[in-house]
Order: sequence, then structure tokens, then C-alpha cells
Amino acid sequence: MPSPPTAPPTAPPTAPPAAPPPAPPRQRVEFEKLLIGPACTLGEMLTGGHYLEVLRIGKQTLPNREVTSYRALHQTFVAQSGALGAFYRGFWPWGALQCTKGIPVLFVQTEAAYQLRRQGLSKRFSDPLSGVAGGAAQAVFVCPTQKLKVVVVADPLLNSMSPLSAATKVVKSGGALALFDGLLPMMVRRGLDWMIRFGMSARVKEQFVQRRRTNGLEERLPLHELMLSGMLGGSFSAVTHPIDNVITNSQKPLEDGARRDVASVVKRMWRESGRLAFTRGLGVKVVDNSYHTMWMYGIGTFVSEAIHSYLNDEDGRRA
Repeated sequence: MPSPPTAPPTAPPTAPPAAPPPAPPRQRVEFEKLLIGPACTLGEMLTGGHYLEVLRIGKQTLPNREVTSYRALHQTFVAQSGALGAFYRGFWPWGALQCTKGIPVLFVQTEAAYQLRRQGLSKRFSDPLSGVAGGAAQAVFVCPTQKLKVVVVADPLLNSMSPLSAATKVVKSGGALALFDGLLPMMVRRGLDWMIRFGMSARVKEQFVQRRRTNGLEERLPLHELMLSGMLGGSFSAVTHPIDNVITNSQKPLEDGARRDVASVVKRMWRESGRLAFTRGLGVKVVDNSYHTMWMYGIGTFVSEAIHSYLNDEDGRRA
């Protein structure tokens, strides 16, 4: 008896292709960071951050192989300008105007981080990459006032002049484009600098959050832990200091006709001071970066989270 016909074998059902992860919902644009950034920068500068930068610039612009301690540098500034004048040397108006450097960093970084996460990048990658965007934007924003601050700190004659007279002298000597001396290395340095600051600060913050989660505590960090996260992240970013020395040496007062392109500046630095030219001021740079990031990342995050919590409370009572 013939066997009944068998049905042809069927292929096992295939699973439908996995859908791509949904894009995060459009977050509210955090316009308040346009104010938080400058406010944190101004607070940091008024409480000692500006003078740390003055000491760093003083070290970076020392001629030839001259070695001067920070104490001797401080005494020189005090002899020239008095105690208060030394503490705020070059602050008004160029240092004060630089509080605007906080405008692009936090705002651009936040928006860049959102767009990167929207493209599927994890927070581990989006945080440092968004820092690059914020740092590069800051460089374009701050280059003219940084140039004027450097020449005023380095040149006692310009320091004794009115701000308008000093700015006019710089522009007459090198043209309006002189205000953008060192822009390219500044964009590179600040991009790398803020990449490290945001990246490392976020990693430290994650460790604090994990510890609090393990101990059954609220995950939102208190102010002192956010400040410590910023301090540690900022100290790591001092590895970009050699680039900062190149920027300062391209902006400081030089003899007429001196070339200010990166290659020429590096050659001149090596000829005058060797390796010392690229490490001068490193100690105060570590302290300065740590203190600045404590304000920008630590205090800035605390204020931002408080505003975000008020506008978007967990019960959904506010939009």
C-alpha cells in the first residue's frame, strides 16, 4: 500500500527584524543654562579663579629660561598694582567680559549631548563628545577677550592704560584679526579640555550614584558630591596644558613682525626655554581647572537639576 504523500518541509518562522530603539522624547531646551553658565563663571572668577589664571599667564609668559616662583610672581604683581590690583589684574573689563565664556559651554554641551543620544550613542560617549562641541564654541566666543587679558597681564604698560586705550593699541599694532591670535589651537585645546572635564566628571558622578543606589539612598547627588565630581574631572583636564602654553605664547606681546602661527610659536618656545616652555604653570593649571569645573559642573548641575525638578516635578503637576 503506497504511503500517503508527505507535506514539503516548511522553513521555521523567522523573527521580524528588531525595531531600532526609539529616539528619546524631545527634551525641553534648557535655556536657563545661558544664565547658569555665566553666573557660575563669574562666581568662580570673583572668588579666586581669575587670580589663579593671572598667575598661570605670568608663568607662561616668562622670557627665555627665567624661573620665578609663584610667590615671587605674586610679589611682583603686588608691587606693580597693589594687593587688590594684583588679585584682579586684567579683570576689568576683559576678565569680567569672559564670564560670557560660560554661555556656550553648558548650553551647547546639553543640546549636543541630547542630539548625540538621539542618534543612538550611549551616555558614556555622548558626554565627552558633547564637551568637544561646547569647548570649541567657547573658544570662538572667548578668544578676543582672552587675547586682551593676556597682553594686559603680561605688559605692565598696557596694564596701566585704560581698557579702551589698551585695546586700541593692540588693534593698531596687529589689526582686528590680532584679537583672534591662537584661535585654532584654542579650539583644539578647549574642545579636548571640556571633553575630558565632562567625560571624567560624569564618570565620577556615576560612581557616586552607584554607591548611593547600593546603600538605598536617593540617586540625586547632594551639592558636595557634585562639586567633588567637577573637581576631579577638572584636574584630569590639565593634560591639555602644553597646548594652552602655545596659545598664551601666540597671544602675548611680541616684537613687531613676529610670526604667530602655531609652528613658529612652538619653534620659538623651544628655542627660548626648551621643554620648560610647555609645562610652565602646570601646577596652578591643575588647581585652576579643578576649581573652575567645580563651579561649572558641580554647582551648575545642582542649580540646573533644581530648576528642572521645579519645572518637571515627578508628579507631573507642571509641564
